[in-house]
Amino acid sequence: MHRMTSSLRAATLSDTLIWARAMASELGITRVTDTTWLDCVGIPVFASIRPGAATGSLCVNAGKGVRVEEARVGAYMEAIEFALAEPRAGGPEVELTSPRNFITQRGVDFSFVDLCPQLGHPVDPDGVLACVEAEDVSTGASLLIPAELVFFPYRENPGQQIFGTSTTGLASGNTVEEATVHGIAELIERDIQARNFFRNTSQYVHFDEQAPDIDQLRQRIDGAGLDCAVRYTPNEFSMPYFETFILERSSDYPVSISQGAGLHVIKSIAAVRSLAEAAQSRLSYIHGGRDDLIDRHQFFAERGAGVERKAEAEVRRRARDQSRSIRYSQIGDSSAATTTIQDALKALLNSLRAQGIRQVLRVVLSPADSPLAVVKLIAPKLESFQPGLRRVGPRLAALATTGDASL
Repeated sequence: MHRMTSSLRAATLSDTLIWARAMASELGITRVTDTTWLDCVGIPVFASIRPGAATGSLCVNAGKGVRVEEARVGAYMEAIEFALAEPRAGGPEVELTSPRNFITQRGVDFSFVDLCPQLGHPVDPDGVLACVEAEDVSTGASLLIPAELVFFPYRENPGQQIFGTSTTGLASGNTVEEATVHGIAELIERDIQARNFFRNTSQYVHFDEQAPDIDQLRQRIDGAGLDCAVRYTPNEFSMPYFETFILERSSDYPVSISQGAGLHVIKSIAAVRSLAEAAQSRLSYIHGGRDDLIDRHQFFAERGAGVERKAEAEVRRRARDQSRSIRYSQIGDSSAATTTIQDALKALLNSLRAQGIRQVLRVVLSPADSPLAVVKLIAPKLESFQPGLRRVGPRLAALATTGDASL
C-alpha cells in the first residue's frame, strides 16, 4: 500500500499516471493542465478536458492535492470515472424489470425506499425499472440494482425516473478494491453531509498538534490573505469527517466562499481532502470551465441577490461558529490499524454494519483488461440529499421531522 497525502493507493503515483494517460487517449480526454496559477492560494489543482462528454456530464474535471503529482493524477482519474460512467457499448447491460420484481429478488437485504427516491417522484410498482447487475462487496452475490443509480448521466433511461443520477459513489483506483475504498468513503461522506442539511452538529476544529500536510495547506490559505475554517462532524460511523470553508474577508468578492468535504479512515487524509477540495472549488469558479458552475448562478438568479447574500451570511456564521468546538488531537481514527487497502475496506464495512447497513453493492464500469478500475458503489440506507437532487430515505426523513431545516 502507498499512503499519499489525500488517499491510499495500491501503486505509486508515477505508475498510476502512466496507466491513466494510456486510458485518457482512448476515452477522449484531450488535455490535463495545471490551473493552480490562476489563484493566489497555491494549492495544486489540475483540470482535465474531455470535449466529447455526454450532455449532462462534465467536459472539465479537476484534481487536487498537497503535491502537484497528486493533483495531476486526480484530474486524470476523475475524467476517466466520468467517461466510464456514461452508458456505452461494452458497459453494463441493462435489464428491464419492475420495482415489485426487483425488491423480491433473491439476496436483497433492504426495502425499496432504502434506495432514497426523489421527493415528489411516485413509484409505479409494476412499471418498467431499468437495472444492471451488481455484486455484494462482502459476499460476491449478484443482484440487480436500478441503472439510474449507476450511470451518469442516464438520458437513455427506458423506465421510470425515480432516483435521479449523480456521481456519488463513483470512484477509481489501481485495483477494484482500492476504488471500492474511495467509493465507500464518499458514500459515508455524503450521508453525513445530507444529515447536516437538517441538523448540523459540526464542531469548529482547533489544530493543537503538528500535522505537516494539513499545516502546509492552512498556511497557504492564510498566506493568501484568506480565512480558513475547518469543522468536524461527530457521526454514528465513528469516521473522521471534515468540512472546510475558505472565506474572503469581504463578501463583495465574486468567489467569497468555497467549500470542501472529506471523510476517511485516517483523519489526516480526511482533513487534507476537505482543505484541498475547498481550494479546488474556489479555483474551479475562477477557471470557469466546469459545466456545473451555472447551476449555482441559476439557483440564485431565480431567487434574487438578497437571497444569495443572506445565504452567504448564514454560511459565514456557521463556518466561524465556535460555540461547539473540538481539538484536532481529540479526533480518533483507524490509522494505526490501517496498513493495507484491505484494512481500510474492512474498517469502512464494519462501520456500516454496526449501524445496520449490511449491503454495499458494486458495479465495475471499467473493462476487464483495463489497467485502472472504475466502480460505482451503492449502499442502501445511506442518504444522499442535495438541494438540486432531493433524495430522501427513512433515516433522513426521521431526522428531518425534528431537524433545523425544511424539505
